[in-house]
Amino acid sequence: MLKPLQRGGLYLPEINLWMDSRRPKPFAVISHAHGDHVARHKSYIATPETIDLIRVRHADSQAQLGAPLAFGETYQARGYRIRLYPAGHVLGSAMVHIETDGGDSLLYTGDFKTRKGLAAEAIEIPRADVLVMETTFGKPNYVFPPQSEAHDQICSFCSRALDADAVPVLLAYSLGKAQEVLMVLKDMDHPLMVHKTIGALNQVYRYRGFELPETRPLDFLNLEGCIAVMPPAVAKKLPKGNHRIAMVSGWGLDGSARYRYGVDEVIPLSDHADYPELLDFVDKVKPQAVYTVHGYEADFAAALRAKGYDAWSLSGDDQLELQL
Repeated sequence: MLKPLQRGGLYLPEINLWMDSRRPKPFAVISHAHGDHVARHKSYIATPETIDLIRVRHADSQAQLGAPLAFGETYQARGYRIRLYPAGHVLGSAMVHIETDGGDSLLYTGDFKTRKGLAAEAIEIPRADVLVMETTFGKPNYVFPPQSEAHDQICSFCSRALDADAVPVLLAYSLGKAQEVLMVLKDMDHPLMVHKTIGALNQVYRYRGFELPETRPLDFLNLEGCIAVMPPAVAKKLPKGNHRIAMVSGWGLDGSARYRYGVDEVIPLSDHADYPELLDFVDKVKPQAVYTVHGYEADFAAALRAKGYDAWSLSGDDQLELQL
């Protein structure tokens, strides 16, 4: 079977293929457009949606280096084939399924979630012999509330702030989380202001068929009566005034999150899979071997071994359990 290596990205030496390499390579696959998964490769494969987002975030010259591979299409290389499946993480995010001419198969998830979001394609889960999966929330205490409950929290936070004549400020990462928040706020009867980085990416979402609500450019001098959505790093630029600030993050499940972020509230809405989703995902892929990356990778690999899977973290931090 294919044996993955973690080398600042995922590398498959048998077929000389890189995925989500953080350093430029002659050729690679990019799973999605978040900055920690993108590098200036000489050529790369990604979904058309991801290439559109790279054009906005990293310039047209970098987008032109990409070869679009739509969901359901096949890229044929010497000795193997690549198909991309929706990962449910952000617009255009893909899981990479590789099948060799010898019949071995590997699935690399990149970042993913199995819950259906409002601003990403619904996940599709193929079978594979080897599974390489991210485990950001790979501990049993990370169980997200139903999405409808998190959506209600967002709207309630905004309504309570407005009723108190305060400006509700929602902190959300520009790509993915911000668009999910905006979809939640579609029916709020107040103007929506967004930071310019969010506004630029919104154009790609609209072009790709997501009906985001209309927004105004962020104007710190005219926030009254509006709901503001901005990246967390921009919050420090807020002028003095009557604001209520909420961070939208899956880490809101941690009791200390509100103090760590220095906000009034943390709303646990995530674009990653929680612990039960991770377990269910593995059962659906039915792999012979599992390798975990990112987050609580050693903890989750140990939990899978307890369930009978051949599972190990690619970081090599596993502890061998002895049956005494």
